[in-house]
Amino acid sequence: MKRVVSVLVVALLAVPMAAATALAQAQPGRPSAPPAGQPPAGPTKGEVEGTVKKVDAMAKTVEVSRLFGIMGTKLEVNEETKIRANGKDVTISEIREGAKIKASYESQAGKNMAKSIEVLPEEKKEPAASPPTAPGARPGPKTP
Repeated sequence: MKRVVSVLVVALLAVPMAAATALAQAQPGRPSAPPAGQPPAGPTKGEVEGTVKKVDAMAKTVEVSRLFGIMGTKLEVNEETKIRANGKDVTISEIREGAKIKASYESQAGKNMAKSIEVLPEEKKEPAASPPTAPGARPGPKTP
């Protein structure tokens, strides 16, 4: 009798677990992982914003550093990549290391192919304010 009860308990627990697993796999809109050893079906799109760490015009790559240099993304550039700076089309050789950029890309086969790169305008620094004059002090002579 104990054996029959044990078998029934195991069966009753196994059925809902199997049903939950099947239901989770069949949910629409939920991405399923590709089988082991196979790359994803199509390209995935991404965006990155950060500081240009390295530009290699010969290899047609731009390395972008973000999060204080901890994270980085290597972008590959081709003839279809749109590169703009100051509202004008530019080439990869006109991108300077240290510049801030925003880029969109597609990842496929382990490569991030840049679709567009926008070189962001440099932040203008405010000039340092002159030190205040002490009360009662006379201003110095003006130089022409």
